[in-house]
Amino acid sequence: MNNTLLKVVLHEHIEGTVTPEMAVLLAEKHQVTLPEGFIYPEGEFDRNEFPNGRYCYDESDFGAFVTAYDIVAALVRDADDYYRVIKDYLTRNAQHGMIYCEIITSAFHLCFDEAKGELDAERYHQLMDAIERAMDEVKQEFGTETRLQACGVRHLSLEHMNLSTTFIQQQPRKRITGFNIAGNEMAGEFKDFTFVHDLVAQLALNKSYHAGEICGPESIREALKFGAKRIGHGIAAAKDDELMELLVREGITLEVAPTSNRILVSELGQDLANHPLRRLYDRGVRVTLNPDDAGLFGTDIGKEYRIAAQQFGFSRVELLDVTLCALEAAFVEESVKQSLIEQVYATFTEQDWQELQKQCDGLAQGGLRDRLVERCQHKPL
Repeated sequence: MNNTLLKVVLHEHIEGTVTPEMAVLLAEKHQVTLPEGFIYPEGEFDRNEFPNGRYCYDESDFGAFVTAYDIVAALVRDADDYYRVIKDYLTRNAQHGMIYCEIITSAFHLCFDEAKGELDAERYHQLMDAIERAMDEVKQEFGTETRLQACGVRHLSLEHMNLSTTFIQQQPRKRITGFNIAGNEMAGEFKDFTFVHDLVAQLALNKSYHAGEICGPESIREALKFGAKRIGHGIAAAKDDELMELLVREGITLEVAPTSNRILVSELGQDLANHPLRRLYDRGVRVTLNPDDAGLFGTDIGKEYRIAAQQFGFSRVELLDVTLCALEAAFVEESVKQSLIEQVYATFTEQDWQELQKQCDGLAQGGLRDRLVERCQHKPL
């Protein structure tokens, strides 16, 4: 896939961006000995597929992934670490054509003081300043816009969920434009988090909730009930025709992560052939492509777009539509959003416009055709 095709990430966890090469550097800095066999040695993995190294864990075992994530996350400790990690991630993906990115942050992971049992505001702002410095430098070099989401981790206690949300209210950051409920979907139900839903609504933060990855379609319905405008993953929607119709009608966007889903969703059997990305798109559901935990999964946004093209048959025009869907759902100021959208439309070639019209002509009435017909109206006269 040509890297000039502009791309967007809406779903990426900050600690999950750490590549094996970065993990080695951080381990050396903090004098940490990584577990034996934690990273594949050179020559035992495909450097073309994993240009930044490859972690070695049992991809069929969710517990093994969680253990790997915790090992990596524990290496990211101070402001300089977060600066380096974010600068590395944004730079590499900007080189793949990424023009907009949202990164999920957790105040609990950033600054929870176990000894005091509270979140450390001074540490939080130090780390966030470093993260935003990296964001600013990448914007200056590549033009890439980045925003952040705050996050409540549902498999922590309800007390910690509420504490994290209250902390975000008390320690606002301009670059935090969304709020996410993430973590193990099996831990609690959305109705348990009423305090969080209500407080986030008061803060006027856009909601993107993880749902429909491990749990079924009903978890997506519940996320929407409590105000989610985007769904993290959401692939279980493909099992429910009425839900897909609802998503199309309401313009709800799914943050799909093909590589992550292949590894973590057991019912896919580690096979992308079983992934419903194509079915969701063809039904008119607004889908986007995301790495989720790029470092842990050995991926990046360029690779995810390439997978969509090679494994699911997405054309260049369809991938441009995916990018536009992502921008239209972005948690960013309207002026920035519109500027980025126009930037994407400006990359359409005459052949793209012809292909788009041809695709519209070949589609039956429905959500996808309606959306692509609207796209055609942007063709310059």
